[in-house]
Amino acid sequence: MIIENDSQMVKSSYKHQEERRNAKRNSNILRKTLLAISVTTLLIPATSTIINTPIENVSHASELELTKDEFQNRWDKYNKGNPLDLPQEYLSRIKDTTEYPYQSVGSIFIKGKTVATASVVGKNKIITNFHVAREAAKDPSKVLFRPGMTKEELGGEVKLPYGVFEAESIKEAPFGEGVDLAVITLKPNGEGKNIGDIVKPLEFGNGDAIDPNQSLKLIGYPYNTVQDTMHKHKIEVHSTNRGLEYFGYTEAGNSGSPILDDDNNIVGMHVGKAGIKDRGNILTGIRFDGNFMKFLKKEIQ
Repeated sequence: MIIENDSQMVKSSYKHQEERRNAKRNSNILRKTLLAISVTTLLIPATSTIINTPIENVSHASELELTKDEFQNRWDKYNKGNPLDLPQEYLSRIKDTTEYPYQSVGSIFIKGKTVATASVVGKNKIITNFHVAREAAKDPSKVLFRPGMTKEELGGEVKLPYGVFEAESIKEAPFGEGVDLAVITLKPNGEGKNIGDIVKPLEFGNGDAIDPNQSLKLIGYPYNTVQDTMHKHKIEVHSTNRGLEYFGYTEAGNSGSPILDDDNNIVGMHVGKAGIKDRGNILTGIRFDGNFMKFLKKEIQ
C-alpha cells in the first residue's frame, strides 16, 4: 500500500507500515498511552517523515466486498474528469460559512501559505494532521487559523468572518507518532476572546457506528482547483478495518478536514490517499472510535 497525505508531502510502503505497526504494538509506551487503541505507523526513508495510518478498532471493523472493477468504478465516480464538473452532491462550495458546523472549520496558514484544514473542538483548541502541524513545531506563532474563511465568488476577495487566531502551542501526535493528529492551542484574539467564545466547537459523534457503504461528509479547503474557499465533499465508506477508508474527491489542502455524520457531529479526520495492491486508490482517515475519544477529550480540555 502507498499512502500520500493531501499536503502532498510524503509517501510510504505498506511493508514499512506493517513493520512499524508490529514494533509499536510491542512497545511499552503505546501500551501505557493508547491502551486498547491499535495504531499502525508508516516509516518513511531518512529524508522524509513519519505520517499517519489511521487507528484501528478491532471491536467494530468491517469492509465492503468489491471486485477490482467495482472498486475502480467507485473511485472513478469521483476522480475521473474535471472536479468542477462533479455533481453538487459530490462536491459543493459552502456559501455561508457562518452557519454551524461550517463556522467551526477553518484554514491553517503556516509560514505564509495556506496548507491545510483544521477544526475547532474546544474553548481554545483546534485539531489537524500531525504532518501539517510539525511544519511549525519550533515556532507555533507561525501557525494562523482562519475560521470560516471564504470567498464570496471565485477570484474574489478573501473574507474572514471571525478574524485570525495565532497558535500558542502545538502538541504533536499526543497519542504516539503513528497517529496523524495534532492538538493546537490558540491564543485569544485581540479582544481577549477565545475561539470557542466566537464559534461553536464541533461536537463528537459515534465513530464506532460507522459502517461500510455509509455516506459521510468531509469539510475543508481543497487547494488545487480553487483556493481559499470552503467545500463540502461527499465520501462513501469502504472499510473500518484500518481507521477509515473511503471513496470521494479531495485535494491538497484537505489534510485535517473533519469528517461529519448526518447530525454534523465529527466522527473522524481526513489524512490523505492510499494505493491498495490489486485494487487501486482509496482515501484514508482517522476514525474517532470510543477508545480514541477517551484520550482525545483529555487533550482538548
